Amino acid sequence: MGLGFFGKVTAGAFLGGLAEDMKENRKYARDKKDKIKEYLTQRGIERRQEVNKFRDLLERSVDYLQSKDLDDRSINALLTDNPREVLRLAKAAQAAEEEGRLTTSILKQAVEVASDFQGDDLSPSELIKKATPYFVKGDMGERPEQVEQNLLQKMFSEKSSQDIMYDAYDESIFGDITGADVFASMSASPVKGRREDSRTKVDLGLLSGGDKELLTDARDQIYKSYDTWLQATKKSLLDQKEDTSNEQIENQIDQNYQQLLDIERDYGSDPYQYYYQLMLVHPDIAQNWFNTRPTYRAALSNTAYFPDGTAELFEVTEEE
Repeated sequence: MGLGFFGKVTAGAFLGGLAEDMKENRKYARDKKDKIKEYLTQRGIERRQEVNKFRDLLERSVDYLQSKDLDDRSINALLTDNPREVLRLAKAAQAAEEEGRLTTSILKQAVEVASDFQGDDLSPSELIKKATPYFVKGDMGERPEQVEQNLLQKMFSEKSSQDIMYDAYDESIFGDITGADVFASMSASPVKGRREDSRTKVDLGLLSGGDKELLTDARDQIYKSYDTWLQATKKSLLDQKEDTSNEQIENQIDQNYQQLLDIERDYGSDPYQYYYQLMLVHPDIAQNWFNTRPTYRAALSNTAYFPDGTAELFEVTEEE
């Protein structure tokens, strides 16, 4: 039996409507993906500009250290094992020079290179480029499994925002650099930090004018300050919980208290990392020492006393 005139009209209208929906869905997905790629392109350009700033800063830091007769082997070891330390070393050396304390001997003593370090095959300029990648490799992971759809659903269903995002991140933004690479690079440091297997050591205390005993005392005082703060904070949280009847506030207090317990459990046996984790939770104590006491600043900036990156928590970023 045929559809008849009205049946054919209705079927035609239905198919025409589906075709129009398909066209609109494709346009929506294309426009949204283009906007995501436009955003990633702009962030990629900004990332390149930021990296170029730090490359220039590293170049100038290396030039300065070379002018003060620090040997290329020491410079190459730093650029290979802990590029950020080059910036701190140059800054500390300049401060020591301004105060009349810098000598070539002190500068060389401040850097200890492993006896078996092999790094003469690349120039400082080449190592600087390796230390400051424009982009890092991004991985969005596998797409979440899709609900099973029949043929018509696949043809006419609207793409989800998640699907569109994955499409954009899979595609090229700059040559072989994908959207996922740009996205990952947005949160990556423009200068690489310390390698896990690094054996190059820097003692900025030698440039600070303070001896090891003073720096050790400063570290111990910082430890004591955080011990006092931790006990007082835990007691305060328990008191606050007892005084409140608000469930939301109670939950927040529980989360804050548990965070402190987790740090004690996970890092309590390793003071080097333990106090760094407490600084991440409550930087104000160390920030005050860093701003007001040169010896404490030197200790916080010295990887012999605190982890690499500690000083960066308290430094005010200056535009170059």
